[in-house]
Amino acid sequence: MSAVGRVLGIDYGEARIGLAVSDSMRMVATPFETVDGKNKKLATRRIREILAEKQISTIIVGLPLHMNGDFGELAQAATDFGEKLSSQVPDLEVVMWDERMSSAEAERAMNLSNTKAGRKKELRDQLAAQIILQSWLDAQGMGF
Repeated sequence: MSAVGRVLGIDYGEARIGLAVSDSMRMVATPFETVDGKNKKLATRRIREILAEKQISTIIVGLPLHMNGDFGELAQAATDFGEKLSSQVPDLEVVMWDERMSSAEAERAMNLSNTKAGRKKELRDQLAAQIILQSWLDAQGMGF
């Protein structure tokens, strides 16, 4: 695993894919963008553009396990997406990371900040990606 370069965090969803990026020192995750997840070909194309633009060296894909740790349909869909992305960017490491409760945490953060209703869905996915990525950074001993 490369310990240098920015990291992309992905909150995969069938409708929307939330993205977050780390700083180059891998300390802080920041919400970045929401990609339309309905057209997977266009979504993966946009993600590949971001990988180049932001000089990403590692990708973290949220793995939505059930609360008891079981692997369900959503976890399988996220894994399939991660595997497809990995095959398209074989020089980058793609890591599946437990994301239980990331969307709930993102929702709480938006409620506390009084986010406007029109931006909630898009922002929730970005915040969930940020939470997933920050969790991974912290586990690596790189985050705050």
